[in-house]
Order: sequence, then C-alpha cells, then structure tokens
Amino acid sequence: MNAEIITIGRELLDGSLVDTNTAYVGSRLRVLGATVTRSTSVPDDPRAIEEVLARAMNSADIVITTGGLGPTSDDRTKHVVARLLDRQLVLDEEVLASVRSHFESQGLAMPEINLSQAMIPEGARAIDNALGTAPGLLLERGGVILFVLPGVPVEMKRMVETYVIPFLEGRGLKRLAEERLVRTTGVPESEVAELVDPVAKRLARTDVAYLASATGVDVLLICRGESAAQARRTADRAAERVAELLGDAVYATGEDSLEQVVGYLLSMAGKSLAVAESCTGGRLGWRLTRVSGSSEYFVGGVISYSNELKKKLLGVKTGTLRKHGAVSAEVAEEMADGVRARTKADYGVAITGTAGPGGGTPEKPVGLVHIAVSWERGSRGERYQFRGGRDTVRERAAQAALDLLRRALMNPRGT
Repeated sequence: MNAEIITIGRELLDGSLVDTNTAYVGSRLRVLGATVTRSTSVPDDPRAIEEVLARAMNSADIVITTGGLGPTSDDRTKHVVARLLDRQLVLDEEVLASVRSHFESQGLAMPEINLSQAMIPEGARAIDNALGTAPGLLLERGGVILFVLPGVPVEMKRMVETYVIPFLEGRGLKRLAEERLVRTTGVPESEVAELVDPVAKRLARTDVAYLASATGVDVLLICRGESAAQARRTADRAAERVAELLGDAVYATGEDSLEQVVGYLLSMAGKSLAVAESCTGGRLGWRLTRVSGSSEYFVGGVISYSNELKKKLLGVKTGTLRKHGAVSAEVAEEMADGVRARTKADYGVAITGTAGPGGGTPEKPVGLVHIAVSWERGSRGERYQFRGGRDTVRERAAQAALDLLRRALMNPRGT
C-alpha cells in the first residue's frame, strides 16, 4: 500500500516548530510494509489543505494528516475534510462527554469554544484522545483510508500506536520489518559510518541510516523478513554485530537516553550521585531528573557560576583558581570532589568551561570544557573542545559528562 503524510500548521513552515510528526508516522508505516510516496506540510489555509488532501486522496491508499484539530479559528482541518468528502459536521455525544470529562478532571468547566471539537464529519469514526481534547478521525472513501490526527506529537503518537497500527494490521498490512537503534556518543558520524558501512553491505535485507545530532550518532537498522519472527531475528543479529563494531562508544541498543542508562547503572550498583555545574547552568541536573525514579540515586547539585561560590559551596581552593583559572582540569576535579564530600554522594560529577559566544582566549577558546568524575576509589577527568553555539556547547558538555560517568560506573576500580 502507498501512503501520504500531510502535516498542517503555519508554524511548521515559518521555523517556529520542527516537524517531527512526519518522521514518526513514516517510520511506523515503514515497519508495516507501507510505502510513503509523499509528505507535505501546508499552512492553516483551507484552500491549501483541500488542494493537497484532494491530490493525496486520489493517489494513495492511506492518507494521514496531523494538525488543525484544535478549538480555535485557525484549526480548519476537520471542516476541509467534511467539505471535500461532502459530509455534514454532526455532534458526537460520546466525544462531547470525553472533552467535558477532560476539563472536569482538572476541576475546570469546559469552555464553550471546545464544543466544536465534538463536531465530526458524518460517518467518521472518532479516535479517543486520552491525552488531550481533540479526537482523531477515521474516514474511508473509495477504498482510501484517511486518518485525521492531532498535531501535538504525544497525542498523535498515542493514537498511532493504539489505533492506527492495529487498524491497518486488521486490513492486511503485516509487520514484516523490524527496526533497531544503536546509540553512540563521542564518535563523529564519519568514523561511525567508516566502521559500520563495510559490514552493513553484507547484512541481508537490512538498510542502515545514520542519525547525527549534537549529542551523538544513532545507527538505525531497518531489517525485513518473510515473517515478523524472521525480521526480529535479523534485526537482533544486525544490532549485535553493529554494537560489537562500535565498542564502548555504544551506550544503548534501543530508545534509552544516556541519562536513563546512567540511572540504571547507579541503581544497579546502589550508588548515589551529585553534580556541580558551571557553564552548563543546571543542564546536567535537568537531564538526570527527566528520568522517572531518579530521586532514588540523584542527591542534587550545585550551580556555581562564580569563583566565590566555587570556593564557598564546593571548597575549590583560591590557589587553584589563581594558578589554573576556573576553566581547568584542576578546578573541575576539586568541584567534583567538593560536591561529593558535601552531599555525601558516592559519585560527584563536575563541569566547567566557556560556552561562548564571548569569554574565550587563545589559551582557552570558546567551547573548551573540563569535566571530572570523582568517587571513593578514583577519579576521571577529560578535556573537550566543542564546536557550535552556546546552547550546543552546553548540551554536548552535559552529554559528555553523562558518558564519562557511564564509563566510570562500568569500571569503578578505575583501572
């Protein structure tokens, strides 16, 4: 089956919002064996929506739209669909009850404007939205299956997993492909590809994609088989082989983030962690606490931007600051030791650097970051020179700190 994806919203075209919906929907259709022949982003303009939707309905077997289902005046998708398919909008009492319940569960009365979300095209099937107020819609015309989904990614993904995929499987699409993600950090994309490409060419029924970001390179393996079981076996073998090639640069084979991996290692070891941050301004602590249950191992942290706070809160010596400067391996080590001692955590991690765009010198240029990990049996420190703007340097520094901690946790004796 051929499929088209249409994402709706002016914010997708003017740079206000990055379209992640197309990539997600495309990847889910791919594993079902559907071929995405076209993806299009259009503004909240009825004529533009109708033009691209009419074309898709005439050329694809499956059409999936995201966006334009809210209660405000710029949410026009449902009206366009009704007009294009020559159907009236009718009140769905079950949808209305669901929307009203969503507000009541928060102790709020439903605004009158949200009544419009219970109006759906005649003959459409409403798809329950457990995470928001806008229901999705399923319509069919002339053998074409049309899914109209919300643009909010978390709401859309929930509907795809709980409704769209099961529905399409019921229509004969079979899961004959499996995907595996091998996640790496600290190694450039070119080096990852140089190691993987020669082997990937010999992997049967497997396509490889390299997904590079500021925090690392993910290797996406798309493996096919004559059956779902065969595809799973092929994917497992391919992921294992790629992980062997990339060695300790691999921190996960799956969707887990580096902070989740670090949290798992701390939990398994029964160890606690505290952090001391300068140039990252709390970014490391934020990432650690994104993980549910992180309170079991994360004690807390200190954001010591000034030298005075480095001395007062972390015990960094005046002489060390005077001799080496705040951005130095020596200060990073004393920060890590200090936060560990003062919080009585098992591990201390510290970051100090120059995120830019100003503040660099020939000896200590913008992007220079020193990171240290301290624990009872040893310590590790690394010097990094990151490229990119201020936010990129901060994100890469937090990632490098997590990775340095991961390596320390995997080798606690420091050998």
